[in-house]
Amino acid sequence: MKLLLAIVIIIVISVLGSRITFLNRRLSLGFRNILLTGTEYIFIGALLGGMGLNVLDGDALKKLEPFLVFGLCWIGFLFGLQFQVRQLKNLPRFYLSISAIQAFITFLMVAVSMYLVFKQFIDLPEIVLLMTAIVLGSSASCTAQSALAIVSKSYRFNNRRLLDLMRYISGVDGLYALIFFTAALSIFPGAEIAGFNLFNSLEWLFVSVAMGIIPALILIYLNRVRFTQQEFLVFLIGTVILCGGLAHQINYSPLISGFVCGIITANFCRHRLRALSEVLHAEKSIYIFLLLLLGAGWHFKVDTTLIITGTYFLVRIIGKFIGAFTATRIFKAEYNVPPTIGLGLISEGGLTVAILVNFQLLYPVIAGPLVTIIILSVFINELFSPWLILAQFDKKERSLVKR
Repeated sequence: MKLLLAIVIIIVISVLGSRITFLNRRLSLGFRNILLTGTEYIFIGALLGGMGLNVLDGDALKKLEPFLVFGLCWIGFLFGLQFQVRQLKNLPRFYLSISAIQAFITFLMVAVSMYLVFKQFIDLPEIVLLMTAIVLGSSASCTAQSALAIVSKSYRFNNRRLLDLMRYISGVDGLYALIFFTAALSIFPGAEIAGFNLFNSLEWLFVSVAMGIIPALILIYLNRVRFTQQEFLVFLIGTVILCGGLAHQINYSPLISGFVCGIITANFCRHRLRALSEVLHAEKSIYIFLLLLLGAGWHFKVDTTLIITGTYFLVRIIGKFIGAFTATRIFKAEYNVPPTIGLGLISEGGLTVAILVNFQLLYPVIAGPLVTIIILSVFINELFSPWLILAQFDKKERSLVKR
């Protein structure tokens, strides 16, 4: 009965939350960005979880894992659908180079810093600390587009090409984040902490890719026949269930397998735009569902984790600043790019949360501190990121949209 109540509550909140917006213009940009990204649902989940009413207790969360797996694979599939090679080739090449350099420097600085900090405060084997540090580094390299969307709706900018560059970086650096995350998971293939083995890691990578390719090929084959809109939606849902279920059944990553499936579909399926439209339609509900479960499993404590969180937050900002500064000085644009552009890229969002949830699904014992680190970091970054984006434009280059 308790599980049924939990499912009903989650479904109601997810469906209503996907259809209701609270973007009141009287609120500050930061709070409007928090509402847009759905960060508040983490705290609603915490209220429903062990720190609150305990409706979503440990047993309920365990039984809801299949839905969690589906949601992670759905998000990975959606992200992969956006990477069509033909479209990427039409963009300026230096955009991709800038994104890569920025993401790599941020990842490297955060991963190294977190490893050193973990050694001081957390008593775990070094190889485990290394993996968790790489996971945090991969999540740090992500940039959400929500803050840019909020700012774009509220202001007009003369230097539109700078805004386009920031949008491109925020849309592409998640690709590198998933590559880094895959590297982290491959250290312990199969979610078994038994030491590093190169052959096992390569086998894990091969199987992860194969589990994304096979469902994609099935979907592409099904799309060769005539079908209705409802049948196509069934094809998509079935593909994601198959992809995520296969991955989870043998302790692989549904997020990564879904991402591979999405990329194959985007480049070889003639109904790619139709699939993207269907997947986008359900994205917000699924994302809210993940946020609720993340919050429900959160166990906040006032301990050394807060010190680690502060370090992560500061190093990530420094990494974004140095990474973007270095990249835009190596590949110079024809228009004005401020040296502080990296400060406009601190917003974290959906992919960061998905990486954390996927890691927690595979390694629940060691993921506890990372949950607090990411949740607090996401909240602070979403609060301040719109103002830091505005700071990249001179006052004469922007004007408030009147409504």
